[in-house]
Order: sequence, then C-alpha cells, then structure tokens
Amino acid sequence: MSYDYDVALTRKNGSVRNFRIHGRATPRGGDIITLPVDGRLIEARISEPSQESEMAQSVEHADAVEV
Repeated sequence: MSYDYDVALTRKNGSVRNFRIHGRATPRGGDIITLPVDGRLIEARISEPSQESEMAQSVEHADAVEV
C-alpha cells in the first residue's frame, strides 16, 4: 500500500486540479476523500481505475470527481 499518490480532481464546473497527497494510503475506487480547494474543503469520489500505459502505472494515481 502506497502512502504518496497523485489525484486529478474534476470539479463540477469541468475544471481539473491536480494534487500530490503525502502520508495517506491510496484510496480505492468509490472512496470519498476531502481535498482543500481555494480555502474550502471539497469532497470527491475516487473513480474506478482505468487501463493506463505501463509508464503511468509506475506512479500511484487516482482520478476523482467532486460530489
């Protein structure tokens, strides 16, 4: 289990923000996480993992959608 990972957050308005999370276990698909965005805490649901290239799989990465 990794404790550092990247999150690509897709906001309700369609914008995408990238985060690097340190010291927390990598969430699984369907998990809800909280991210700080513009001074507010935003809840986001982790998307199910998709098939990615071999190089992209070497880095822990999660996609999330604002809920």
